[in-house]
Amino acid sequence: MAADLHLHTTESDGTWTPKEVVQKAFEHSLRIIAITDHDTTQGIAEAKKHAPAGLEVISGIELSTLSAQGEEIHILGYWIDENNAGLQELLEKSRRDRITRAESIVEKLNNLGLWISYGDVEQFGHGRVVSRSHIASALESRGYVQTKKEAFEKYLAPQAPAYVARHKLNPAQAVKSILKANGVPVLAHPGLIKDLAVLPALVDAGLAGLEVVHSSHDQKQVDFFLQLAAQWQLTPTGGSDCHGPGGKDEVFLGKFTIPQSWVDRLARRR
Repeated sequence: MAADLHLHTTESDGTWTPKEVVQKAFEHSLRIIAITDHDTTQGIAEAKKHAPAGLEVISGIELSTLSAQGEEIHILGYWIDENNAGLQELLEKSRRDRITRAESIVEKLNNLGLWISYGDVEQFGHGRVVSRSHIASALESRGYVQTKKEAFEKYLAPQAPAYVARHKLNPAQAVKSILKANGVPVLAHPGLIKDLAVLPALVDAGLAGLEVVHSSHDQKQVDFFLQLAAQWQLTPTGGSDCHGPGGKDEVFLGKFTIPQSWVDRLARRR
């Protein structure tokens, strides 16, 4: 039974609605999925409501954090209580911070002669989470760039002229927040992390799993992270990180899956 534990919807920076995600997942022979939108739980209820019979939807999230070295680290949470007051307070602060950041980026873009408004950005941010991806879409729609990738490279990536940093949790705080919401914390796409020296502190904080399978990992990396997971007594897990068509990457749905036995092992960490 194939599982994909890393999927995004229009509630963050995906291009499929939660209803579309569950339908597409079932069509791609997935039988267990997790909705893991960035810093929001808003899509979970809709996904569960519209899930076809035979498709299990796990309540998930992907928290954006910043390490002491200034590197962005993402922490996944599974089987979270999406109504947990502490978690929702954290997410509401993140939502406000994202809006403030987006407004600052728009101002910088205007100063560079790229005339978009925050209202333009909101048209692409259908959910409650505003991201740089939505700003990239606004730039593309106005013809300032040909692709969203170009928008990031020219204007929105770190060191680019319109980049604005955002206040984020530290990774250990994110792990603890997920635990307090009765969830299982997992380190996302470690192959994209430059400095894995953060791992011991995360394990000490209660990290339970490592995302071994991911659309950015080749087989050599998968083998390495399987060994690393065993070394640190972390449960291996994985998913596609699919954002839908027109998202950051190609549609990976159904291509990067894990067996049910891995999901069962992760569930035992609850």
